Amino acid sequence: MRGLLLRPQSMTVIHSAEFAKEKQSLEGSVEVAALARLADQRADQAGVVSWRLVGGVDRYQRPYLALTLKGELNLVCQRCLKPLAWSLKGESVLTQFVDEESLDDAENIDEDLEGMLIEPELDVQGLVEDEVLLSLPLAPRHVACGDEDEAVRAAAKPNPFAVLAGLKTRKAE
Repeated sequence: MRGLLLRPQSMTVIHSAEFAKEKQSLEGSVEVAALARLADQRADQAGVVSWRLVGGVDRYQRPYLALTLKGELNLVCQRCLKPLAWSLKGESVLTQFVDEESLDDAENIDEDLEGMLIEPELDVQGLVEDEVLLSLPLAPRHVACGDEDEAVRAAAKPNPFAVLAGLKTRKAE
């Protein structure tokens, strides 16, 4: 495995283009607590993200990295600020380019293309963390926050617009 380098603290570093051209693969898991940039979005330290990274070359002979993610995280509900269990399941294919100009040209031709520059020392955990962050909902929320009694009370309250409509029709009579 020429494209794989090991660094202290179990940080896996690869040469992204060599890894792809040699059609290598790696898989592993990372504790959610180790994803520092996720700290302000998670409710607690619990959870594990499993990942699989596979390299390849597309029909245009461009190297790519296919990353699959799975896991369970506890995010913060933006309504009630309580923990919200969220299932992470994602796949992305990152096509690699030698320079920004080539990347921009390809993205202009294919708006669905996800591209990146070739990295001689790509931190795999950093890539996994980037993709987890990109897959998070903008404003995670429970379907219904609070306890059941609160939901029942909210349903029993009259709709303010219905009350106004009732006043309007009485006035017209």
